Amino acid sequence: MKFLSVVLLAIAAATSATAQCPSCPAITPLFRTLKLSVADHFYTATPGEVLSAGTIGYNPEGVAAGIFPTQVPSSVPLFRLLKSSAGVTDHAYTTSPDEVIALEAQGYVLESQTPGYVYTTQICNSVPLYGLFSVSNNDHFLTTSASERASSIAGGYTDRGIAAYVPLPGVTFGSNTC
Repeated sequence: MKFLSVVLLAIAAATSATAQCPSCPAITPLFRTLKLSVADHFYTATPGEVLSAGTIGYNPEGVAAGIFPTQVPSSVPLFRLLKSSAGVTDHAYTTSPDEVIALEAQGYVLESQTPGYVYTTQICNSVPLYGLFSVSNNDHFLTTSASERASSIAGGYTDRGIAAYVPLPGVTFGSNTC
């Protein structure tokens, strides 16, 4: 598993610093699901993973953001890690190779499936993807909605700042899309 970590981290380090804005067809949805029984948000760009997650109790919540399915100039991988031990199930997401290493030291395992690619700076009209964490529920949460971010902070989540920048904001069930 450490080999996989090294390969994915090398990909992240090799990204170009020159921004060339890709067209809309190069964008895919990042689906958001929640398993309420363990308070775990799970994000994927693969519809099959959404369906599989549904068989083990995850409920779809909508699209968290639009992301790139393949690497484009100036983008980096959005790493997905899983901690599943001692009654804790948590998926964590980061663009930082250093944070991957820190999370692995806390018992998380880097998954081979990278949801997709995002920016680490605001370029090409991208929007912030906010990262939050609930200590009481041990849950990493991502949203492009400033109001959902504020509501989550009021509900006990810790603001982790901007996790990444994405080409399109998300649309979750029950939200106003206009």
